[in-house]
Amino acid sequence: MYTRHICVSAGDVIAEMSPENAELTKMLGEFAEVCAAEGRGAVGVGQRDGKRCFTAGGYCGFACLADGTLIEILPRTEGGVGEARKALCAEFCRRCGHTFSASGLSSEMNFMEYLISVFAGETMKIIKSGVLSAYASREENMNTVHGTILFSENIRRNLVHRERIYVRHDVFTPDRAENRIIKAASVRLSKLTASPQSSHLLMEAMSFLDEVPLPGNVAAEFSKCINTRNTKKYSTTLNICRMLFDKSAGTAFTGKFVSCAQFFEVE
Repeated sequence: MYTRHICVSAGDVIAEMSPENAELTKMLGEFAEVCAAEGRGAVGVGQRDGKRCFTAGGYCGFACLADGTLIEILPRTEGGVGEARKALCAEFCRRCGHTFSASGLSSEMNFMEYLISVFAGETMKIIKSGVLSAYASREENMNTVHGTILFSENIRRNLVHRERIYVRHDVFTPDRAENRIIKAASVRLSKLTASPQSSHLLMEAMSFLDEVPLPGNVAAEFSKCINTRNTKKYSTTLNICRMLFDKSAGTAFTGKFVSCAQFFEVE
């Protein structure tokens, strides 16, 4: 959860390099180096009025740092912060396939909280309509025969315990790539949000997906997702997940002191 919010427009000063900002200087300095190495200028180093400082580049979005600082960079507009944030949220919706409505963006909501609220809302739509499940093969010791008896393994394991039988059988389970990805995103975003409503929805989603394991490599799970008529309802949620976890999507930024960062160019 973030504890400090710094909101600036593209090209503005984020923070000065000073002894008072030593911790923030260390974190932003490392992030600026990562941005420079990747050729994506979300945050850079500059000089204003004779003082060294960190400046917002041409990308708009947010970066949540390890100390709880939330950096929000908005596009430059003539309508002030509210219109700039609306333009950024509308661009995010265009990219993920969600229909933007200004009524869903409250005056106290920053861009990160809006992203999380859209994800939480779309995830709950999936859960209420029924998450997809699939058959998976499972081997285990059981008290009764279900499926196929694996005789050689049964002898090895149950030579003494004759009351048990080692079998291979199919189970219908929600443990599939789409649900594993959604659970990983829910866990990650639940640690960032300061919204009681979003937090409640994410906790509810994680509780519903309790038997779904967290994936070791989230990015690798996207190749296992199947695009069918039945998975169409997952589209928006998975698009947001791809933005969060898949570097090839081009919106995720990383850094040693970055908990989560999403930036993209806004026309």
